[in-house]
Amino acid sequence: MKQPVVTFAVCCLVLTGCAGPAEEPPMVEQGEVVVEWERLLPGLMTETQKAQQELVLTATNALVSETMGELMAALDAGDAAEAINVCREKAPLVAVHVSEQYGVRIGRTSQRLRNPDNVAPAWAQTYVEDLVADPTYLAGPDGEMGALLPIHLKADCQMCHGPAEMIDDDIKAAIAEHYPDDQAVGFADGELRGWFWVEAPPGEVEAAKTEM
Repeated sequence: MKQPVVTFAVCCLVLTGCAGPAEEPPMVEQGEVVVEWERLLPGLMTETQKAQQELVLTATNALVSETMGELMAALDAGDAAEAINVCREKAPLVAVHVSEQYGVRIGRTSQRLRNPDNVAPAWAQTYVEDLVADPTYLAGPDGEMGALLPIHLKADCQMCHGPAEMIDDDIKAAIAEHYPDDQAVGFADGELRGWFWVEAPPGEVEAAKTEM
């Protein structure tokens, strides 16, 4: 199967790198039972896992495309502060739409959150805490796949996530209004900003259509 590639056309959401050395799998508590998620190496994936990976990347591309479309529309209208509202109001709706379209669970998380609702799933928390900067794939206890895909900041996105002195006062005001406990500023160009996380269903999954 051809190795899928995630390509992003705009701004701050860029996936890079290859899988690093296998680490100790995270332990996820389910009631009184502790369940392990096993880290997968791309070269050792089964055909089902390769199809799950393709589904993960296709769904992530769709999330990026739709979200960035909303952000660029706000910026083209000349209202940079509206980008905060896009992330707050429209991005969660886009995630729901993509989840339903591709049959996955999908979201964003960070080591320094702006939105407290974006906490990583339990299986991903160890990798977030360790600031793992490579795409990471895990096999769940029931055959599902978990993926954690890094987001590296691009220069244009420093208007909302860069050093405080680089952020416009209107954007600062919008952040303070909606996210009083914001931690997502002070990032440099190219720095690891956060991750997309995706859960693909277990079993034989069909490769998702690449057409958007």
